[in-house]
Amino acid sequence: MPVFWIPELSPDVIELRAALAGADDLAGMPINLAELPGLVALLDNDEAWHGFWRSGESAHQVWLPTRPVDGSATYVVILPLDKLLELRAEAVLRLWRALVGRPEGRWAHDFPQQTRDRHILMLRAFDGRAAGVSYRKLAEVLLGFEGKKADWDNDPRKNQVRRLVADGRYYVRGGYRDLLRYPIRLFER
Repeated sequence: MPVFWIPELSPDVIELRAALAGADDLAGMPINLAELPGLVALLDNDEAWHGFWRSGESAHQVWLPTRPVDGSATYVVILPLDKLLELRAEAVLRLWRALVGRPEGRWAHDFPQQTRDRHILMLRAFDGRAAGVSYRKLAEVLLGFEGKKADWDNDPRKNQVRRLVADGRYYVRGGYRDLLRYPIRLFER
C-alpha cells in the first residue's frame, strides 16, 4: 500500500480542484480519475481524496479537498508560489505527460550516484557507531583505512568517518525529510 502525503509535505503531491463550469470549452482536458488503471484511492475523515496512480515505472499522487467528480471532468492544478514550486511544476508536467501518453522525462529527484553512495556510507557509519564500533574500525571497513595508531592520527579518513557519522545522525533524527525536496534546500543545517 502506498504512503499518502498531503501537498504541503511533499512537492510530488499534486493538488487538484474541479474546474469551473465551461472550462471544457477552452483547452480543457477532461479526465476520469476513477478510471485510471491501477489507481489506489483513499478518502480521509475530512472528505479529502488521495489518489496514487502508477503509470509505467513512475508513480503520481494527487490530492483533492473533496471527492472527485463522478465521470470525466476538467481539473485545475493548485501550485503554491513557494520554494518548492520548481519541483511541484515538474511533478505536474510528469503527470500530464503520463495522462496524454507521452514519455515522462527525467525526474529532478534523481540523486547523482556520488550522493547515493555518500548517503549509504552515512547510514552504515551511523549504524556502526550506534552498535559501539570505533571510528577507526569504521574507517577500516567503510573507507579502506590500513595502518597503525600513528597513521590513524594523521589520516584524513579520521575526520571523514566522523563527518559521516554526524551526517548520518542528522538524517536519522529528522533530516531525511530534506531528501523529499532534493535538490532544493529549505533550511541550512
